[in-house]
Amino acid sequence: MNWLKSLWNKLVNKTSVSPTLVVVEEDDGDVMEIFRNLCTEAGIQKKWVDRYSMASIFLEWYDGPADVESIKASIPEFKAEHPEVAPKLARLK
Repeated sequence: MNWLKSLWNKLVNKTSVSPTLVVVEEDDGDVMEIFRNLCTEAGIQKKWVDRYSMASIFLEWYDGPADVESIKASIPEFKAEHPEVAPKLARLK
């Protein structure tokens, strides 16, 4: 009887037409990675970026394209709106 149930389950699974939900998420990792790289290139150590959650704060704040020029252009505005991390980002122009 067990083999009959197994066969039935395989048949049902193979011929099933239930819709499949596909979730597409925006890749925010690029924005964080670009921000971290910009900080590192400016001489800010990665451990400080991580310790003060600067990349996470930036990601929550930033609403733009994930390219270096756009992110670099938004940094002065980010520093003005987040004075708690601005001193730590002084090297980042």
